[in-house]
Amino acid sequence: MSEDGDQVQESLLGEVKGHKMLLGLFSPVFKKEFFGPVKETKDVITVRQTSLESFEKMLDYVYSKTIEWGNVSVLEMYDVVNLAEKYHITGLMDEVKSQMENVSLTKENVIEVADIAAQFTQFPTISSSLLQSCAKFLKTTLITDGQLLQFAISKSGSGHEDITLHLVALAKNLPGMHAVCGNCREEKCLDRSLVNDLQKLPPGCKLSVSTAEDDWFGKTAAVVSTDQQDDTVRLISPVSGEEVDYPLRYNGQLQFCYNCT
Repeated sequence: MSEDGDQVQESLLGEVKGHKMLLGLFSPVFKKEFFGPVKETKDVITVRQTSLESFEKMLDYVYSKTIEWGNVSVLEMYDVVNLAEKYHITGLMDEVKSQMENVSLTKENVIEVADIAAQFTQFPTISSSLLQSCAKFLKTTLITDGQLLQFAISKSGSGHEDITLHLVALAKNLPGMHAVCGNCREEKCLDRSLVNDLQKLPPGCKLSVSTAEDDWFGKTAAVVSTDQQDDTVRLISPVSGEEVDYPLRYNGQLQFCYNCT
């Protein structure tokens, strides 16, 4: 019955079988339920507030079966977390925590995952770990503070502003993170800095021409290779799409800068 006296209907999702002795060995809750002073005498017990799939995963853990976590959503993992806590199965809790720390993240889903974590504050260890994973992903994907800021701005009006700001703050304050820029490969991004060393030009690095007189001014070219002896860099022309050799300096002036954003 609900608090206002209305009848609450329950639906049976399915039935699974297990050995009482084995369940009692893994869970003190099952041990008390099956073998305690007020033990359950019925052969079938009702389990509420979970899904059939999640309960089956808990039993798979108890029976040392392989659990296919690849297709399990973060929400479904939290359902398993709820069961692990309810039945005091510490090993299962650790297993789900490990799986959540390795959940596949993208710039498109990281806020959604973090938002789910923030909703389950009743599991602080799990949710804190998942939020840290999301923050580390942002830190290693969006290298500069400017990129983090642009990411936050892009979420304006999405309804996820609070969790976005919280996650960006976590990413900016992560200790011991030594992320490198995906373009210049430096911990301190060299965006817009003049290129003065060919050894610091990895293949694929994006450059812009710094001299306004050049036809390439304002366009982005990608590094193919460098020639230390001739002091030249081979680039993919942003105009023709062909590979072109350019000197690092023209009339003694550096003519390229990093384009990391």
